[in-house]
Amino acid sequence: MPQKETHSFDEKRMELTAHLSELRSRIMRSILYILLGAVIAYQAFPKIYGLLYEPLQKETLAQNKERIKIINPQGLLSKVASGEMPTKAEHDALVRDVHYIYENPPMNPLMGQIFRNFYDPFMGQLTMSLLFGLMLAVPFVVWEMMLFVLPALTPKERRPFRLLIPLSAVFMAAGVYLGYRTMFYAMHWFLSYLDNYPQPAVVMQDPMSYLLFFVKLMAVFGIVFQLPIVLMGLAFMGVVTSKGLIRSWRWSVVLAALGAMFVPSNDFMTMGLISGSIIFLYFISFFFVKFVERLREKYKEQDKKAAHGL
Repeated sequence: MPQKETHSFDEKRMELTAHLSELRSRIMRSILYILLGAVIAYQAFPKIYGLLYEPLQKETLAQNKERIKIINPQGLLSKVASGEMPTKAEHDALVRDVHYIYENPPMNPLMGQIFRNFYDPFMGQLTMSLLFGLMLAVPFVVWEMMLFVLPALTPKERRPFRLLIPLSAVFMAAGVYLGYRTMFYAMHWFLSYLDNYPQPAVVMQDPMSYLLFFVKLMAVFGIVFQLPIVLMGLAFMGVVTSKGLIRSWRWSVVLAALGAMFVPSNDFMTMGLISGSIIFLYFISFFFVKFVERLREKYKEQDKKAAHGL
């Protein structure tokens, strides 16, 4: 008897060891996916950065056109400089030009990128490549984790994942895209405050802080757009119902207010879009939850037929 007990204990121990070994393998593969994504992002960094820099660049050019005071209005300033002695008329015109430029400086919202240290360009590209690599590897990392977890679930418990995982990716992409488009409005709002400072006001932008701000904004929108997925998951568990969503509609207002508080930028356009998105997603979740309720009924009927051997 003692030998059998020891043998049984050893079998359980080997099982646990096998699970830990599998977990280690999947973690190592996930890290490899992230590093591979980082290499791809590192090679394509100029294009990625150009895409993310577009909102700031576009708004800067627009502000230049709207706010500029032309130095040479209607061709009044001197155009030609020769090596000959200027006449009195040319001298007087030059004096007037100098006084005009002094009294009417250019009003361009000058824009430039600044690096505080010689190694910042490299470190910035490396850091952002790792971050973009993580974003590229997310689907593969999630897939590895699902392959580790799913064998421990029953067929009934696996059903929600077939629907929720693809929908989660779609909603995440929609949220990130909306966050990207919102950045154009955010840049307009922030740069409009240049008018409140003595001119010409100059913006020397740190690329790293701009990119981190941009990524955080898109991440917030991506997370917010997971609201229907969360509610659908709770519906599969029987915690949330479609009728309960309608009765508890005030929660959408509370969530909208909380979402606006956690926005990286405090401009009204971004806060309004976040709040409006939460309220919109909350109410369209009614249809998704309704669909889940029908699926649950369908699964119950299938389980009953399977239990009776039909």
